Parts: sequence; structure tokens; C-alpha cells
Amino acid sequence: MDAEQFLFFEILLGIVVSLTMFFLFYGNYSSIFPVGCDSATNLLQNQFTSAEYGYANRLEGTPLFRCYGTNACFNAATAQQTCIRHWCYYYNYINGKGSQIAVQNCIASPSSNITNACSTISPTNTAALESCADSTIIANNATDIQNCAINIPSCVAGDGPYCPPCVGQ
Repeated sequence: MDAEQFLFFEILLGIVVSLTMFFLFYGNYSSIFPVGCDSATNLLQNQFTSAEYGYANRLEGTPLFRCYGTNACFNAATAQQTCIRHWCYYYNYINGKGSQIAVQNCIASPSSNITNACSTISPTNTAALESCADSTIIANNATDIQNCAINIPSCVAGDGPYCPPCVGQ
């Protein structure tokens, strides 16, 4: 076998291994790995919810593991406040200030760093994504998107592409 054939098989093997790992992250084995989509909870599991709720950071909502349709929703009306809340929890977590009072003060009066981080609001801003549970609570008040509650048979109008389809329809 000459060098050209060897290089071809090396590249082919690399592609096969890469594709296998990619599908493992999205398949039934996702709970084994520290990252990837996991629908076990109704909370988005990323750096922000790791700080707020203590879940592992599975990078959900990031470009590689978007997880839309599993446990992430985006709503323009509530996205900025969601973003501020997430950053407040995250900053307090990494700075070792785990108190609710510090977080509430931050939410009431966010720093310029947080204001800047939340100046651009879109579904690609991980901090601006709501969890399925948050979406359901707001949707129960008829102000948000398609909801995730099994006891609500109808959808609420909004940014549906970033929320799971309604149950019962």
C-alpha cells in the first residue's frame, strides 16, 4: 500500500470515528457523557442553569448542542430579563457569592457587564433561552410560547420554533 492509499484510509477512519462520536452524543447514551442533549429534566443544562440550579453543564443551548425542542425555548418578550437573571446567577456563582440576596440585587440593578452581555437578544444567546419549566409557567399565564405542560392541550402563540411542540395536538 502506497502513502496515498494510507492517507485516504486514515482520513476515512477519522470521519467514521467523528460521526460515531457525534451520534453518541445525540443518541441514547447522552447521559453517560458530560455534554449533549438530555431531556431528563425540563431545565436547560448549561453554564447558567448549572450556577442557578446545580445541574451539570451539558452545554445545552450552545451551537453544538442546541437542544431546541427538548428543553429550551426562546421568547422575545421575556428574553432580556431571562438573560439578566441567568448572568446574575452565573456571576454570583463564579465569584463565590451564592446568596439569593446578592442575586436579587443583581437582577434589580444589573452591572454594565451583564447589560452588555444581554444587549443582543436572539435564540443564539444561550443566556436568553428559557427552560421548558419556565416556559410552562409563563404560558399558563397566556403570555408566552408553546408550552410544555401536559395538562394544557392548546398552544400559546409565540416563538414556536424554539419550543417543544404542544402535547395533545
